[in-house]
Amino acid sequence: MSENKYDDNILKDFLDNWLECNTVCDLAKPTKIKRDLSGLSKVDYYMEILPGADYVRTQTLNYIFSNGITTGSINEDEVLDAFLYRVNDEGVTNLEVLRNTIAVAISHGHCGIRWYEGSIYQYLPGTYRSLRLRNRDGILTTAGYIVSEKGEKIPEITIDEDGIEDYADIIDRLRNQGVILLDSTEFLNMRNDTSLRYGYSPLLHDELRLDLLVAVYERLNYDIRYDGPGRLVIRPKSTFAAEDDNDQSTTNLLNQAIPAANDRIKAVKDEAARVGKALKESSSDSVIALSNAFDKEITHLPRVTKATEFFNWIKDEGVILAQDFGMSPSLLELGGISGNVSMTSILDNAMLNSIVPLREKFAIQFSPFLSAHMAISKAYFNKYEMQQAENENTRRTQIVNIMSLLNSMNDDEGRTRPEALDLFRDFGAMLSENIHNENDQLEEL
Repeated sequence: MSENKYDDNILKDFLDNWLECNTVCDLAKPTKIKRDLSGLSKVDYYMEILPGADYVRTQTLNYIFSNGITTGSINEDEVLDAFLYRVNDEGVTNLEVLRNTIAVAISHGHCGIRWYEGSIYQYLPGTYRSLRLRNRDGILTTAGYIVSEKGEKIPEITIDEDGIEDYADIIDRLRNQGVILLDSTEFLNMRNDTSLRYGYSPLLHDELRLDLLVAVYERLNYDIRYDGPGRLVIRPKSTFAAEDDNDQSTTNLLNQAIPAANDRIKAVKDEAARVGKALKESSSDSVIALSNAFDKEITHLPRVTKATEFFNWIKDEGVILAQDFGMSPSLLELGGISGNVSMTSILDNAMLNSIVPLREKFAIQFSPFLSAHMAISKAYFNKYEMQQAENENTRRTQIVNIMSLLNSMNDDEGRTRPEALDLFRDFGAMLSENIHNENDQLEEL
């Protein structure tokens, strides 16, 4: 009984070492997804690694700004345009700062704008922090924003927001900590959801699908770069070690002392590592020699899941990212369009249901911020003109032309025919109603 137990221990030791050898001899180790990333670091990774991410975000931004920004007043538009195209101290126009800030807010959830000496400057996520006060009624109010004096990542500061009671208390606690406190007139926390303190990143709400996209891209790139044999199973012979040219059976080895058995196991392990390394570094025309320690048969295990099976998934990458950013895929000419639908109708519906809400979401934030520093009442994105909607003035012109024809329908005595006169009056009433509002005032044409 004790002998069997002794042999079992040697066999277990051999199997453990052999399993370790298999790990050492792994022939193919593809690049791993950076699953240790989290939060906005993961968003940066998606924006860098996914080919369509920047394209979809840029196109979304182009549609948002496609009709320009206006105040609704000719005089105020001149003031606004002069500001938007003015270059700040960093050599960037204020319009580009506004565009870039909204772009980051779309993908990351939030981004900051600082007003400084007549121009605006962008603050990326992590370079600022909003501070909130808990007033007496239990409602959280934004007391201001903390930014680094050097414009870098916000330093770690010790401050308990729940214990703050007033503005002066904040200033005392931030003193000598290398930060600047700005109020809401000096700093704007642009968010894609104003109900949240820092908005939210839509990419983090779709991690499973995006991780799958990244995995497919990495696997395909690895398969192209590495022309390897795939999974191989190499079996040791029943007489897997030799001494003085005489093979020894496994049974004889198990009956030997543990140190001797371990030495022979190490020899086989080293040989397996050598063969595994040679296979891993091999190409299609390589020649590899196996020693007598291995059986003649090498088993090839085909891959169960092939990256090529996900080509359709990659093809839908743009649609997935458009959905994440709240963008209609049809505006990017992505996705299938079924039915007899005109492109004009598709464009109008996409603009009204996707772009216009995005415009309003950001305009209601930067409008009061800019208006507080300039002689303008408000700033907003210009109205989108429906492509399929008939121009009202065109309709009015058609009515006038019809009335002119009716007026020329005379009888033999040169008088307007009664039936034409009736229609003339009807069209006149229609035109009058069209150009007057409910208060009987003339509409602006």
